[in-house]
Amino acid sequence: MAGGDSSSALDLTYAKQVRPWLELAEDLRVLSLDSTLAVPQICVMGDQSSGKSSVLEALSGVPFPRGSGLVTRCPVRLVMRRSEAPGKAWSAVASIESSPHTITADSPEELTSIISRLTDSVTRNSNGFSREAIIVRLTSDQAPDLTVVDLPGIVRTTMAGQEAMVIDEINAMLGEYLSQERTIILAVIPANQDIATVDILERALRVDPEGERTLGVLTKPDLVGPGNEEEVVAVLTNVRKPLKLGYVMVKNRSQAQIKQGITYDEARADEARFFASHGVFSRIDSRLLGTERLTASLTTLLVARIQEELAPMKRQVEMMLARVRTELRDIASFGVAATPGDRQKLLVTLAQEFIRHLNDCVRGEYRDRIIVVNPSLRLYTRALVIFQELQSKIVSSAPRFRDEHFVKDLALRMEALRGRELPGFMSAQSFYMFIQEFIDAWGPPAKMAAAQTRALANEVVRDLIGKIAAAYPALREAFEHTGASILEQTEDEAVKLVEGLITREKDPFTINDFLQAHINKLRYDRFEAAVEMAFVGVGQGGANQPGVQGGSWEATKQHVAMSIRNWYRESHGVSSAANAEDMSAILEAYWTLASKRFVDNACMVLDDRILGTLCGKLQEALYRLVHDDEKLAAFFTEDATIVAKRANLETTRDKLTKANASMANIQGSRKPLPSKAKSSSSSSKNQNSPYVYVKIQAGAQGLGLQLADENGKVVTRGFRAGSLAQQSGVMLGDVLTEINGEPLGSFNDVITTLKANKNRAITLTLLRDPQATNGAP
Repeated sequence: MAGGDSSSALDLTYAKQVRPWLELAEDLRVLSLDSTLAVPQICVMGDQSSGKSSVLEALSGVPFPRGSGLVTRCPVRLVMRRSEAPGKAWSAVASIESSPHTITADSPEELTSIISRLTDSVTRNSNGFSREAIIVRLTSDQAPDLTVVDLPGIVRTTMAGQEAMVIDEINAMLGEYLSQERTIILAVIPANQDIATVDILERALRVDPEGERTLGVLTKPDLVGPGNEEEVVAVLTNVRKPLKLGYVMVKNRSQAQIKQGITYDEARADEARFFASHGVFSRIDSRLLGTERLTASLTTLLVARIQEELAPMKRQVEMMLARVRTELRDIASFGVAATPGDRQKLLVTLAQEFIRHLNDCVRGEYRDRIIVVNPSLRLYTRALVIFQELQSKIVSSAPRFRDEHFVKDLALRMEALRGRELPGFMSAQSFYMFIQEFIDAWGPPAKMAAAQTRALANEVVRDLIGKIAAAYPALREAFEHTGASILEQTEDEAVKLVEGLITREKDPFTINDFLQAHINKLRYDRFEAAVEMAFVGVGQGGANQPGVQGGSWEATKQHVAMSIRNWYRESHGVSSAANAEDMSAILEAYWTLASKRFVDNACMVLDDRILGTLCGKLQEALYRLVHDDEKLAAFFTEDATIVAKRANLETTRDKLTKANASMANIQGSRKPLPSKAKSSSSSSKNQNSPYVYVKIQAGAQGLGLQLADENGKVVTRGFRAGSLAQQSGVMLGDVLTEINGEPLGSFNDVITTLKANKNRAITLTLLRDPQATNGAP
């Protein structure tokens, strides 16, 4: 009797610790976040007639619809909970995922009928298929605390009345469930089938190559032919087709037993007798056999998966929540403007907000969030790119003043323009004509820069008002139209000013020393080049014989002097070539001076006339709209699309907030799941549980543990020299879950507790990976 009470107490403790995690997953699903937040789940998959329905029946006690062909034609989420009060009546409700309406079933048989009716409802006919799920919530004192999803079986050929596209639709849906990294794949495999030909294992292998989230369930062991048992044992014991989660074999009711009316309890007893009496299977580890073992494994796996994914899911939800809040902020409503006075105030408020931000964009002062997060609104930064392009185009338009062909052409043109000038004198008229010709090339790129600046300002006005008044399309259009009109006018003004700059530059003028200095520099550069050319070939004599090709110093001097004289006659003699050389230097010097001056002045004109006047003129024009009641009424009619989007975002925000709160509430609990297998308190390790209990007599220096806080788990990551914990059996990777039977608090609390237990006996409860080592050399 005492043993029974102890077992019941353990079951109750187990349920109380398991259920919050399962309910968390259900809460997240109820929030309909499946499309954006993958929640850990167990999905039952396999070929048609692989025994999926029998497995579900064994888990739940509900005789799921059976038959040949495609029986499961839509996902069925089965939520099972054990009632806390023994003997409490069996109850179940079923519903369609998209509907709040539920149907109550008073017996397992009635629930079977309801599932069939709901399947026909969501698939529209007896041969159809649907992605919409049926939700079944079942409570009884015999039910496990577990949630599984039954999926349609793999289809290879269609039946009469079925469309060929059903195969592709089912494969696509199975692929989506398989690929979700938080999904545990429950692969149902007939034991009497060659494992090498099992499709579901191949599909699982593609998405889970390490087998870390695939659990195999072998069914129909009673149909295994004599002599084939060893092949089944090889799979079951993970020798063939190994999976990290392994395999479990179950025996469920056969079709004949169903017709005989064999009950659920009788089927479980028959299963136990079958495995106990079988000549081969009776020698297998009992932990690999039976529905009870499968149920316990699934619950442990699912809860562990939820615990493992809690921190990543919470981070994902927080990121989604931040994104939704940002989107809501961008389309926030400014309230209802019911009266003309309210509309006037709202227009002034929005206009002031718009002009304030636009002025920051123009001034290049990017402090407000709306500009920081939207780089396209950084008007002045983008305008600088246009100004730099203008500068580049002006520079690239420069004639090739130092090119030999340019100088020769210049000489010919100067000769053709020669008037009454005496030999040796250059014509000022030629200089004016040439420089005007070169400056004419500046007009097109400058006008293009003006057009680009206007277009850029137009774009920023449009985007900025779109951010500030996203919900009011008529108001946005009015702001955009007003801005476009002003910018069109200011572009014309800027172009006229630029044309004036070009006209002034065509009349050469400067009092700047730059021109004289630059001309002198160009002349000196040419002289320096001539000197370098004069010394070509000099110094190629012997090591102690300077000269020209081995000649004397005198020969060197003569060679250099001759080169310099020749250069001087060509460049400074009285000739058209010499005049052209000098004119080229003067033109280059003045062009350089004028081009720099023009680029600066043109950019300042564009900045001042197009950008600088925009805010003031736009504000004045917008304030005039305050007195037009008819337009005001139209301005503040919200866009129906924006209203709907805002409502959807608010709903999503509320769901994410609830999800975040649910995860935050449970995240503080670190208490492990107790093993449901019976064990004495003195045992250090339970073979049926991943939990290890280590008793240590702590010394004055403590346990010698090096712990780390990893996503809310206290993990053993090292040992100090002479560690008592290591000597007592603690291993690297062990997760600390309890100290002296008490669940852990924060990481700092754990450290404080361990320090407080120096020189005392201390018992640690550890969650251990089967492949862990104690780090001993």
